[in-house]
Amino acid sequence: MRLDTLQPAEGSRRKHVRVGRGIGSGLGKTCGRGVKGAGARKSAHKRPGFEGGQMPMKIRLPKFGFWSKKATLTSEVTLNDLNRVEGDVIDREALIKARLITQKIQFVKVVLSPVPNFTKKITLKGVGCTRGAKAAIEAAGGTVEVADYINEAAQRLAASAKRSAAKQKSREDKLAAEGIKKPAKKTAEQKAAKKAASK
Repeated sequence: MRLDTLQPAEGSRRKHVRVGRGIGSGLGKTCGRGVKGAGARKSAHKRPGFEGGQMPMKIRLPKFGFWSKKATLTSEVTLNDLNRVEGDVIDREALIKARLITQKIQFVKVVLSPVPNFTKKITLKGVGCTRGAKAAIEAAGGTVEVADYINEAAQRLAASAKRSAAKQKSREDKLAAEGIKKPAKKTAEQKAAKKAASK
């Protein structure tokens, strides 16, 4: 290979198209923009996905699912991975030190391994835990302290259920006391007055 033989790869550099150079080029006069309309103007800026007034694809397609903001801050750790953690007390800091989770992870849950092989006596502190993993930890002589954010979530759920029940009971009591009330029928004079006011 010599320096005077070097050249760009085929297709990497396309020739610049010069428009408005006569009808013989095929791109003269309107320069491929068509006749009049927004697309023929100098600054025809359209938002991404605009289809000229037609129902755009993003609205035609059905919507499903959602993006959880908490998913990027949540991680799972298997029960067998806890064997690699040094110390008897396992919390978020201990999991970070053992490189089982990263610094950005705020919520951790310990799940049961497909083939449980955990015999270490530990104290799980400030970390979520499934029922199977909790039973395996307690069977090995360890203890599980429920995380604060789990208790707070349970309290919020209970308070919401209590408020909903109170509202429902209030509606039922009001209905039992007053019964179903139908709106009173308008008299002929009221109908005539309303008709006259509308004219």
